Amino acid sequence: MNDSFPAVQDFFIASDGRLRSGWRFAISVVLVILANYLAGASAYMLAGGHTRIMEVIFRPLLTILELFAFFILTGVLDRPSISVWQYNGLPRSNWVQESAMGALLGFVMVGVAVAFIALAFRFSISSLRVTAHTLGVGLAVFGVILAGAMAEELAFRGYPFQRLVEGGGPFVAILVLSALFGAVHLQNPHVSDNRSVQVFAFSNTLLIGIVLAIAYLRTRALWLPWGLHFGWNATLGLFFGLPVSGISDFSVLVRSRAIGPEWLLGGAYGIEGGFLGTVIILLGLLYVLWFVPKKMIEVAPPAPIAELPQESIQADNGASADV
Repeated sequence: MNDSFPAVQDFFIASDGRLRSGWRFAISVVLVILANYLAGASAYMLAGGHTRIMEVIFRPLLTILELFAFFILTGVLDRPSISVWQYNGLPRSNWVQESAMGALLGFVMVGVAVAFIALAFRFSISSLRVTAHTLGVGLAVFGVILAGAMAEELAFRGYPFQRLVEGGGPFVAILVLSALFGAVHLQNPHVSDNRSVQVFAFSNTLLIGIVLAIAYLRTRALWLPWGLHFGWNATLGLFFGLPVSGISDFSVLVRSRAIGPEWLLGGAYGIEGGFLGTVIILLGLLYVLWFVPKKMIEVAPPAPIAELPQESIQADNGASADV
């Protein structure tokens, strides 16, 4: 009995005395699910069934709850020597530049797709409403997109992803979290309109998840992927009035349609549900791989070396050289 106790302890506890990274990843996933439930229930109760008001409450509240949960985990289980903000991929340095670069990249990617649709097929604007009311609603939607992009980046490229990189390496983390990212979006409207849309919706969301994950690994910060995520959604929904992963609620100023083959343009799901989306996302991947320099960061161990082995250094040395 006594001989088995060290083996059981080693299963949960690393030699540095901390919970192993796989268990910290599992706990963080549970907390993300709990944060979604609490934010959703609170927003539903406060909004009184009004969908847009519910979104205005839900997205920022979810972001706050995720940050709170990850900061608590960081302080209790990770014990880093750097700030919890930096440890979770939110350093103060270069955040404006990297966020703006990501937003510009998202804008260009969607712009290229829309230009192709307009030249090769038909891009039809069904309504354009610029009034004091629609501008106010548009500003609220802008905030929802900002917060929604950050909430998803925290969940899929933040603490859970970073702990999986630490325990299993970057490629395992990218594949697991990107697959989950794609699977979550299979619940969106119009995803099952036909088989090709369903396949492209999953594969394209998985692919953009890979792009966003590599953007994080290249910069060791969430700012670039957050900017890209926001820029894509805002340009597609708010600026061009097209569906964003099947959701048309962002189209408050302009509403439009991309008319062409569903397998190529995604139909009511939007370009993320067609082959055009695949091509555009691959172009974005090439840009991130070729033009975003690797940021080699040495993260100091959270306590004296005697207490913390190499596994605790967030896999920065190995991961940054791999991707």
